[in-house]
Amino acid sequence: MDIQQIRTQLPLGAVKEIVKRSGINYATVQRFFRGEETKENLNLMQVTAQYLKEYKEAKASAIMELQAVASV
Repeated sequence: MDIQQIRTQLPLGAVKEIVKRSGINYATVQRFFRGEETKENLNLMQVTAQYLKEYKEAKASAIMELQAVASV
């Protein structure tokens, strides 16, 4: 798993939201996303996975809704 590649899938503001959800210092989260090893890696992986899952589901739902409205 390449965390830097995963970061490219995150929307703007996602890192700040991950900081808020995890309660981990912003600098530590930044180091994590640069690929550095931190003691919080496991926690950050879990929080990032949950955030990305929620984001992708919401985006897919919004796209479907937009397509439904646009095709009427």
